[in-house]
Amino acid sequence: MKTLKTLCMTLLCVAFAACTNSNPTPAEVAAKIDSHETLSETDYAVMIDYCGEYARSAQQYFDIINEQPSDSTAEYSRAAQDLAGLKANSPYLDMFRTAIYAATDKQIGDKNIKKVQEYQKYEAFPLPEGSGPDLNIPDEVGVIEDMPDTDTTAVIATGDGVVVDENVK
Repeated sequence: MKTLKTLCMTLLCVAFAACTNSNPTPAEVAAKIDSHETLSETDYAVMIDYCGEYARSAQQYFDIINEQPSDSTAEYSRAAQDLAGLKANSPYLDMFRTAIYAATDKQIGDKNIKKVQEYQKYEAFPLPEGSGPDLNIPDEVGVIEDMPDTDTTAVIATGDGVVVDENVK
């Protein structure tokens, strides 16, 4: 009888610990962002995984789009529509991307930096501030960002970004 009580108490403790240590959902992290709460490393892990899984799924469409000679092929159109559908099914994507862009490696945490390194091979994955190429170093090739949707006051050029010469000194 004593063994049964001990076993029941152990199972109860394990169940309680499992409930209290669960990761937040993307919706809970989004609510924290909306309420301007401080984000934890666990919150960043949820955001990184969310954006990373989107980027992993989107990569197949980027591969098709990038292989096309122009944007008027049927394959390009089909892949672009599928990519748009994938994005529509990811309601927190833009919010989480913005939060990751604004975060430093220190805020994200060493454990999550390994996840960032794993996901950065995908085109649609955002790198946090301080990761990736340093655009202040002239020998290092950086990422050309997309055109902003609204405020274009600081934009000095428009159009598709093309690396002209990667070896400029």
